[in-house]
Formats: sequence, structure tokens, C-alpha cells
Amino acid sequence: MSLRIVVLVLFFILVLPAMVAARPAADLPSAPPTRLFLPHVAGGSACSDFHDDFSTAGSWFTGEREGLLAEVREGEYRLLVTQPGFVWLVGAPSCDRINDSAAVDARWVGQAGNFYGLLYAADGRLDRALILAVNSDARVWLLFRVGANGLETISGPTHHEAIRPGQAANRLAMARRGGRLLLSINGAAVGDVADPLAGTPVVAGLVAASYTAHAPADARFDNFSHLGWGNAGPSTAALPMVGSERPDEGDEQ
Repeated sequence: MSLRIVVLVLFFILVLPAMVAARPAADLPSAPPTRLFLPHVAGGSACSDFHDDFSTAGSWFTGEREGLLAEVREGEYRLLVTQPGFVWLVGAPSCDRINDSAAVDARWVGQAGNFYGLLYAADGRLDRALILAVNSDARVWLLFRVGANGLETISGPTHHEAIRPGQAANRLAMARRGGRLLLSINGAAVGDVADPLAGTPVVAGLVAASYTAHAPADARFDNFSHLGWGNAGPSTAALPMVGSERPDEGDEQ
């Protein structure tokens, strides 16, 4: 089976080849890039802290695309990945922020998927995005950089007892302070690394991924927040996306 790359244009929604969370991402063959223009959320001269408990539909992306159903359901945001080997990234309907923090409660319904995660994306650029990813089967976390050739591992996979297994909810959080990126899960500090996006405003968002040989992966999210100084204003950003494929030979399922 080969992995595919698809792009959905709405806020900040992309599909990248899924990497099994229990091992680092492998390099992918290069391919000609394409460019897409994705809208940022526009605001006035300031942007207040953003909280969402998904008690109402709000302004998150909802709908169906190839391999994805996104909806607000029973007080949670649902990303149902319906095809194997897909990673969906969905940006929050809020503004870019600096000196910020983001957090969300995440869980699986039914069989656990590859990973769910929390997203930071700078300047709307694919090559300047980070994912705090959690695989609840192995109880490991990883920090990915979204690169031109797929997901590149910055840190992990790292096992941590704070991660609740299976379908239990886990609270994921990232904060940027003094040039450091601070990572926590369920209130426990799990990582402290140099911030690759230091000083740059970022959009926060959510991530769900299916295993390369199994779908669906039904991720649910609640109590999302993105706090910090807002850099609001109308803008659009060009995102380079590289298409490629590789066999999933050797990946753990």
C-alpha cells in the first residue's frame, strides 16, 4: 500500500503521509511542489484569548472530504479519518499569536488510531509547522516538524506514564516561553526543547492520523484553548506542499 498526500483548502487543513507513532518518520522521495493559498482568520487590531468547549457549532471546519469527516458532535469536535495512512491538520478559527500557549483534551472512540495531536503553524507555512503527537496504544509522545517531504521527528518517541492508554482522554499542551517550547500531557511536563518557531506568530490547531493499514480513526477533542498576544489582521499565506508516496513496508501497525 502506498501513502498519499491530499490538500483541503479551508482555514489550515492538510493531509500528509501518516507515520507510525512508535518509530521516527522516514525520508520520502522528492517530488515537484505545488502552491496553495489558504486564508487566515481576519480580525481587528487585537485578538482575545480563544477558548472553545464545542457546546455550539462555532467556526471550525465541518464537512466531508475524501478520507475525512469533521463535525461538532455532542459537545466535542470530531475528526473521523476514514482511510488508512492519512494525517489531517485543522487550524482553529482564531488569529496568530506569540508568547502563547495551546491545549486540548483528546481521546479516541472505538479502536485507537495512529496519533492525535496539537498543531502550531507559523506564517501559514507548511515547512514551519510543529505537531505534538500522542500514540495512546504505546503511551508515547513525539514532536514532529512538518517538512517538505512529510513528518520529520524532532523528539521521541518517548514513553511517559502520564499518558492514559487506549480510549482515555489525554490533555495535550504546548507553550512558548523564552525561546523554549514546553510540552506537557495531563499536567505533567514531558518535553522542553529549543523553539524552532521562536518569535514568530503561530496558528494553533488539531491533528488526527490513522494507521497505515487500518481505518477508521475516530478522534474527539474538547476544551481547546489558544492564549497569548494575538497578531490579528487579514492575510493569506502561500503553502508549499510536496506530493510523494512510499511503501509502508516495515511500519508497525
